[in-house]
Amino acid sequence: MANFTERRTLVVDDIASVREALSGCLRKLGFSKINSAFDGKDAWEKLKEKADAGEPYELIFSDINMPHCHGIDLVKLIRSSDVYAETPIIMVSTENEVGIIMDAIEAGADNYILKPFTPDTVKAKIVETAKKKGLS
Repeated sequence: MANFTERRTLVVDDIASVREALSGCLRKLGFSKINSAFDGKDAWEKLKEKADAGEPYELIFSDINMPHCHGIDLVKLIRSSDVYAETPIIMVSTENEVGIIMDAIEAGADNYILKPFTPDTVKAKIVETAKKKGLS
């Protein structure tokens, strides 16, 4: 996972404490290029800015239930972009209904973490996603 921790990472959640908790887990795992967004609209703006600068995000964590742009709608936007069509996306949510999880996966999410999460869970989902996508 050493090379994976060098990826530019975006954490999207409308709750500041969740953004910080997930960012903290990522830092403990060795990630250092972490940015955050407070909702889907803010995330989309940041994703476009980084892509325009030639430094697109390489890993995205997103909540589902957010104001201004629902997480599943954000995933659809990301997947419609040539720059981010293959970028790993891991959803992080309290939603545990199979239908909602399937909606997220069908929209293009690569994996799903239920809140509350632990650093071990985050690491396992990153490793699983990297293997699934053939990344190191």
